[in-house]
Amino acid sequence: MATETTSKRRTYAIAGTIRSDLRYQWVSRYYLYAVTCFAAVMSAFAFGAYATARGAVESLQREWAFLHEEGGYTFQRAIGNGTDPTDAPLKDTWEAAGQAVAGLHPLQGAVNLLQVLCFVIGPLVFFTYGAIAATRDAHYKTIKFRAVREGPRHIFVSQAITLVTAVAALTAAAFLVALATTTAVHLTVSGRIDTRLLHIPQDLSPADTLPTLAMTVATGVFFALLGMCTALLFQRPLYILPAFVAGFFLIPILSRFDPRNLLMAIAYPHLEFIGGFVPPAPRPVGEFLAALLLLVGVAGLLAVTYAVNSRRSTYTT
Repeated sequence: MATETTSKRRTYAIAGTIRSDLRYQWVSRYYLYAVTCFAAVMSAFAFGAYATARGAVESLQREWAFLHEEGGYTFQRAIGNGTDPTDAPLKDTWEAAGQAVAGLHPLQGAVNLLQVLCFVIGPLVFFTYGAIAATRDAHYKTIKFRAVREGPRHIFVSQAITLVTAVAALTAAAFLVALATTTAVHLTVSGRIDTRLLHIPQDLSPADTLPTLAMTVATGVFFALLGMCTALLFQRPLYILPAFVAGFFLIPILSRFDPRNLLMAIAYPHLEFIGGFVPPAPRPVGEFLAALLLLVGVAGLLAVTYAVNSRRSTYTT
């Protein structure tokens, strides 16, 4: 009976710590800053997708006019539907234009924007979010009081859980923002592009968005926990952020087992990149092996960070 009561008290204690950390992240407007950053970047890419689609259609029309006037091609022959399928100088341009216009559909466009978020902007934002959120006690000099009152283990577990929760919430918010943005662009530019020559793929179904959503959450959790651990180990988030940006964007993928390559190895079999951002294909690594290596790496980093941080908390109190 006493053991059960103690277990309940521990559960209530950790739940209270989690609520406190989530409340702080909300009051501090970390959520708002992250969503605003996502919205700004995705809006720019959404209008860029319109410019790309319009340019692709205009290029198709120019090439078709040249082939028709100079080579006597019919349009069907130029795209490979004639008697000789290999004689199709316009086929690639025609398909690219159709895919570019398909990228303006609301769901397809939202998925394209989420893929940009997942592989380009998201790692930086989630790493920064994890680094800053995890070191707020060190920043405000409250770590001693919390370590005595709640214990370093509860604080550490709460930090990890709240980051996972924040990543899931931010991914859902980013998808809604992306969908609203692409719907607005779709309605605004409807009829402004001549699509009479095109075969445009249909828009995605809601179920088709799930792989991209899942991959965005997985990528966000990885980089948020990486930011948390790195910031707690070095206690200088503003110093490690430039190093992370340089390492992520400037240093090429070093090997098959680079975390960036492992994430892409997991994503590539399940994601389809149509009419939008197309990342380079990853170096070959088994999907299961890639997931296992990432899990082991995150678990090991969390264990090391907890050991160092708990000893540090003990000494400071």
